[in-house]
Amino acid sequence: MGLNTAKGASMIVIDGLQLDLADIVAVADGEDVSLAPEALVRMAESRESAVATALRRPVYGRSTGVGANRTVSLAEAEGGDTHGLKLLRSHAVDAGKPLDRRTVRAMLAVRLSQLAAGASGINPAIAEALVALLNSGSVPEVREFGGIGTADLPALAGTALTMLGEREPLGGGKARALLEGWATADALPFISSSALTIAQAVLAHQELAVLLENAASVAALSFAAMSGNPEAFSPAVADAADSPAVADAARLFHGLVEGSGEPARIQDPYCLRTLPQIFGSQAEELAALGALLQRLATAGNENPLVHGSPAHGSNDVAHHGLFQMTNLARRVDALQLAVGAACATHLRRIDLLCEPAYTGGHPFLAEDGSGQSGVMMLEYVAAAAVGRIRSNAQPVSLQTVVLSLGAEEDASFASVAAAQLQSTADALVTVAAVELVCAARALRLQGRQPDEFASPRFRTVMRAALTLPSDVRDRDLRGDLEQAQRLVTARY
Repeated sequence: MGLNTAKGASMIVIDGLQLDLADIVAVADGEDVSLAPEALVRMAESRESAVATALRRPVYGRSTGVGANRTVSLAEAEGGDTHGLKLLRSHAVDAGKPLDRRTVRAMLAVRLSQLAAGASGINPAIAEALVALLNSGSVPEVREFGGIGTADLPALAGTALTMLGEREPLGGGKARALLEGWATADALPFISSSALTIAQAVLAHQELAVLLENAASVAALSFAAMSGNPEAFSPAVADAADSPAVADAARLFHGLVEGSGEPARIQDPYCLRTLPQIFGSQAEELAALGALLQRLATAGNENPLVHGSPAHGSNDVAHHGLFQMTNLARRVDALQLAVGAACATHLRRIDLLCEPAYTGGHPFLAEDGSGQSGVMMLEYVAAAAVGRIRSNAQPVSLQTVVLSLGAEEDASFASVAAAQLQSTADALVTVAAVELVCAARALRLQGRQPDEFASPRFRTVMRAALTLPSDVRDRDLRGDLEQAQRLVTARY
């Protein structure tokens, strides 16, 4: 994979070997794609191997039915030559709200990358049609309910029907046929993927990567506004940390709050003193999920898995269960738990910023002590968002279900986990923004200036925070919060 800037236009090149998570985001945001020539060669060889294997042994979905119909031979069944199209039509049902274009484009990018890995046995022309679909600016309409973490069958079957011109794309309009037909041998290989679930997790992961970095900087602003004791982040503490991620977080905060002034207390409340554990644990889980997603973006996990070499006559397939996204569900759960656990300290910092004993101001950072409410209601807004995050943190990986006449007796529900991770990211934006509004107001009321602090990042974030309105009278704070939400999602 790489960024091709030939002819003055950027384009993501899909090679089936590597696809950065940032590139998936770029495609989601509208970047065009192309297939590397070697990927087409790899897919052609995989198809040749699958054909050769099917001549000597049954191959699931290619010469048999699927699910509970896996014992049905397509060669003996009536209409076996049109089974692929029937499979796509029957599996294309989904329900609920249509997903946004950005999510669907990310799904198409992931699926293209997986096909380019060359383990599906699919016709390379289908991958080329997928490129054309992405670059056309049109996307299939995919709805929220359908996948259960064992391949996103409805989403990809619906994509196939859109490529065939049978289903209108998102937003309506006349469907454009990118393929003339769909061979039976290519139907299951195309839909046997959790590309939508992976794509949703990637988009949420990348948003959280920026958000958690900014949330740490906001916490440092709160720390400075409350004259925290930086001993909690000292090199000795970092050396004694129980994990490299916590040690890294201690060093991060040590640098951020350097020169923030004399500490007001010998020992701070947990919401300040345990910042390395809070943000280190989140960083650790974020990195683990990112590594897994990086692998899944180029993993040929189609069932059956086509392997061997046509050149050496070692053609074969392996029927397997790698499509069961158990690890993905578990990794998302772990990150959700880390983010959910951190929320108690987010709320406590917001609470203490409203406390005169910690900031030296009036209650709720109000203009005066005459009973004004100041930022009082922002704490309620943050608590409402935290309620959403904690609800999302209930482990999805404990769910299961038995389907298809008992042929499929478990499910990871990673699809639910990925959707909830996006919901968590959205809610965390509000929590971090509330803390930013409060920390910025406290620092402003104290007369603190960015140049007082040693850390370049601290100064940058504080300057951004001080662009928030300076008016501390009781007024409608929706605009302040919306501006803060933009600030905590920006890159610095």
